[in-house]
Amino acid sequence: MRKTISFAVILGFITAITLTSCTYKVQPSELALNGEGFKALNKSSVKSKIDGNRNQFLCYGFSANQMAHFKNAVYKNSGASLSILISFNSKQKNKKAEYPYALGFLYKEDLPLEPKNEHKLLNRLLFKGDYLECQKDKVRLSYSVSSVQEIPCGFFVYSTKGAAVSEVRIDHAKTGWDNSTDIPLFACGAQGGNVIWNFSSADLSSARKMFPEKNSLNKVMPVIEIGLFPLEDIGTLKKQTQVELTADGEAISIRLQKNQDKTIIQSAALRKGYDEIQLTGHPELVSSIMIKANSPSIAKNKFSKVLMPLKTDLGLVMDWPQENWRTADYELYEWNQFPGVLFLDFANYKIQNQFFTRLAYFAEKAGYKGTLVSNDFVENKHGYNAHDYKAQDLAAFFTTAEQQEFTLNDKEYLLKDILEANKIIIKNKDGTYSAGSGAVISFSRESPRYLRHVFLAHESWHGIYFVDEDFRNVVAACYNMFDERSMEFLKTFWETQPGLGYDRSDEYLMQNEFMSYIMQQSFENIRPYFLQVAGRGSVNRIQKEDAKYIRDTEAQAFVDAGQVLNDYAFTQWGLACGRVSLMTRK
Repeated sequence: MRKTISFAVILGFITAITLTSCTYKVQPSELALNGEGFKALNKSSVKSKIDGNRNQFLCYGFSANQMAHFKNAVYKNSGASLSILISFNSKQKNKKAEYPYALGFLYKEDLPLEPKNEHKLLNRLLFKGDYLECQKDKVRLSYSVSSVQEIPCGFFVYSTKGAAVSEVRIDHAKTGWDNSTDIPLFACGAQGGNVIWNFSSADLSSARKMFPEKNSLNKVMPVIEIGLFPLEDIGTLKKQTQVELTADGEAISIRLQKNQDKTIIQSAALRKGYDEIQLTGHPELVSSIMIKANSPSIAKNKFSKVLMPLKTDLGLVMDWPQENWRTADYELYEWNQFPGVLFLDFANYKIQNQFFTRLAYFAEKAGYKGTLVSNDFVENKHGYNAHDYKAQDLAAFFTTAEQQEFTLNDKEYLLKDILEANKIIIKNKDGTYSAGSGAVISFSRESPRYLRHVFLAHESWHGIYFVDEDFRNVVAACYNMFDERSMEFLKTFWETQPGLGYDRSDEYLMQNEFMSYIMQQSFENIRPYFLQVAGRGSVNRIQKEDAKYIRDTEAQAFVDAGQVLNDYAFTQWGLACGRVSLMTRK
């Protein structure tokens, strides 16, 4: 007797067969991270090869350890990226109008992965490109995940061109491109993007979904790293080779120094944002443009204090948007050309005075050196409109305060915290301080713009003098060969003019100021500046004959010394008298 099989039973049988045949049994992949293979979620993923025809997807699952590694990278750096190397099969003939490829992430809801559902993965946010636009057959793709996103449990690669995948890495979150090696790297943010083989611009807009858009005490805007192909010949001082770019329309020129391989632009320094970078001058000299998170240590603070600096070229400090400062009173920078040289830009003179007036009298003022003046003195006396101090003087100041049990003000204790955090001074077991390495310089937003330019140069040359022994030796040679009468004019000026009061018996101070007064203006302005000083009424009332000597000799001694110092600065650092930066904002 023939039995009748119901439609429901047949349908169930077909469904069972379909599920069994379409669900791939997970195997270990030959592709690995940290010595551990990924989970191959489809057959082609075992060998990590795509034929581009029937086989267009490679799908991988993270192991528990790989997942933990990814989570840890995201946590530590406020985001992380997955980077892969794709090698396309260039021998395979191109018969189509386009050959799309893509990198994407897998999540828990995607698993178990069925082959019939693979193409649905292409509907999500991807980092994608077209093989026909590729200028090379090997390319690295980096896709970032932000700290506010779900952590993926795997990734997939799609390609309509034959390809193989290798060298998977987990790294910092980033967006941009790097063309410094034979295998270019393209990186996109958390919202995905397109691989564009154009090394004269960079779309960084997707980075806004990964990094803070405003600075605060505990959140720091990202940094743009610009790689450079090193040059031995950077031109002449008057025609120095420059890379020019615009950041959302804001123009910045970057003078190059010898054999320089990179520079940085803090996104907080830009007035108009960083969505798009266009290289408008010498793009062939730029090897990479990449936006990344700043060091997490910068965002950490002690009792809501800004202690760690933002690295920058000083050319951007002058017009740094004050609304992007991390605290209202000041912003703290580190000169990227001279590590350890800190720069403080203050909101006004009052705050700067609270930080530095007592220190100014302790370190430099004749009749006060080595002593700690009272709080009343600090409130009613003015030190300088701009400041510079070496590590030895800073350590001596705080050691004296400790030994005398002298109560400093809150801003001076904050300064001490900054100096300790950056190892410019080092606290000893007995409570005293030793000099570390580095220096601190400052000016104020209250100074007129033209004076800020002069102060920036003047104080910054002091900063270099403090940390570079070879430069000090060059300055000493110029100082010792300098015209004696011109030197007497200069020392008397420093000793007698109101607001200066330098101790002329301090040979280190005299050489340092000699250099800085010459180099604080452009070489062309050295002669006019010293002739103007020699023409002042207050100067002629005190040293009439010496002032006349300067005018009669047309300040030639200062010009000659300036020539030597100017040439040295350009050869060593690409800098010049009156210019302590490589970047200029136009």
